[in-house]
Amino acid sequence: MPSKQYTRDAHWIAKNYGRLSRKYANKWIAVHKNRVVAIGDDSGVVKAQAQQKSGYLDIPVQLIDDATVIY
Repeated sequence: MPSKQYTRDAHWIAKNYGRLSRKYANKWIAVHKNRVVAIGDDSGVVKAQAQQKSGYLDIPVQLIDDATVIY
């Protein structure tokens, strides 16, 4: 079961997806406390960087697709 912070951050991603897609198109992002804390092309690397920066293990990582990667 995800933590409350994970759930809040996942909702923040969904709410801000349009803005995120303009800035981070086709990149993986990790969000902690409503902030993008890591960005990259590999979800595992992004998650590891975010965990290291934040000190938390339970962090949402999502591909910000501009509709060219996932059809």
